[in-house]
Formats: sequence, structure tokens, C-alpha cells
Amino acid sequence: MSTLLLMRHGQASFGAARYDVLSGLGQAQARETGAWIHTQNIQPSLIVHGPRQRQSQSALLLLEEAGLFVDAEQHNELDEFAEGEDIFEAAERYFGRSMCGSSERSQMDLMRDYDSTCRAWSLGELKIEGRLSIDEFRREVGTWFAHITQRSRSSGQHIVAVTSAGVIAALVCEVLDLPNEKWHSFLRVIRNASLTEFLFSKGKSSLLTFNSVGHLSDTLRSSM
Repeated sequence: MSTLLLMRHGQASFGAARYDVLSGLGQAQARETGAWIHTQNIQPSLIVHGPRQRQSQSALLLLEEAGLFVDAEQHNELDEFAEGEDIFEAAERYFGRSMCGSSERSQMDLMRDYDSTCRAWSLGELKIEGRLSIDEFRREVGTWFAHITQRSRSSGQHIVAVTSAGVIAALVCEVLDLPNEKWHSFLRVIRNASLTEFLFSKGKSSLLTFNSVGHLSDTLRSSM
């Protein structure tokens, strides 16, 4: 058997002018994940990450802390289903109200609309401009998984992939053969720098662990 270990990137800068950069907490999360990989004596045969800065930066910090002197590959299929600004724009069209922070609308209200927009996209109720549909997104993630597991056909391989919550949720649905309606329930609970592990061998795959943060100290655990 071989393993694919999916890491959600460390905490990004939600609410800042530029989301796609790790916060101080996010950097610490990535480093502690790397330290855990080192203590577990995990020797990855391949390390990959998505195209976003928060994903590549998490991978780089992980590698440094784990003491792994290998080059990580960028795989564009590991990109998130949409960026925050894309989702906010879709939410404004869907709900017909502003998603800009104001005294009239609390952060909780904005997050509720944000979450509802993600769910509506997953049900095919709205489109996010310039982005794949849920079916196309799942197909892309599933094709990537088939390719990466075929590439690592010999037993005992360990792949580490740094990506985002939407990709992880999609792959869980693919491996467990779940409908689109289940995607959102996975998406909304995936924590920063969490680990989700799959086993694969000879064309078969299974989910071993989901959304684990046991490698992080309590002060480093976060959802957004």
C-alpha cells in the first residue's frame, strides 16, 4: 500500500487586502506540520502543491522544518475551486446585497452568506464567474488523483500534497463515491494545516483519516 497525505494550507490572511498569503499563525502551522513529519520519519517520494502562494509557501515551510531537501512540484489541479473575492462577487449577485464589511452587516452575517454561496455552487444553483462547475471541479480532482496514483504504482510510496479545503472535500467525495450534496459538509469543517490521508494500491483507494490536527498544538489550531 502507498499513501497520499493531503495538507490544507496554513491559515491565510482572511479579511486582509490580500488573502493569498500566510498569516503568522499559518506559517507556524506549516512549520509544526513539517516538524511532525520529521518526528514520524516520513520520507515522501513526491511532494506537490497547488499554484496559490498560500499553498506553495506552506509546502516550502513544511520542507524546511522536516529537513527534506527535495523540490516540490506545482500541480495546478490542486487549486481551490474559487478565491474569496470570486465567492464574494457571486454572493452579491446571488443574494442581491453587498458583501463589503459595514456597520450594518456583521462579520458573522458576511460569513453566513459566504458559506451559503459555497453550498449553492456545490448544488449547481449558481455559477462562479470564470470558475469550474462542481462536476467539472470534481472531475479535474479525480483525474489528478488517478494520474498521481498511477505515477506511484510501486508499493510503499508516500506522497504529500499541499492544497485547499475544496480539493480535499472533492477528493473525499470521489474516493467514497458520494454525491455533490455531501461536498459542502466536508468543506466547512476542514481546518487549517489539517491532514487527510488516503491509502491506494493497484487501482483501489480508501480514506484512512480526515481533517486531523493532532500534530498541531492547541494554540495553533484554527478553522479560518
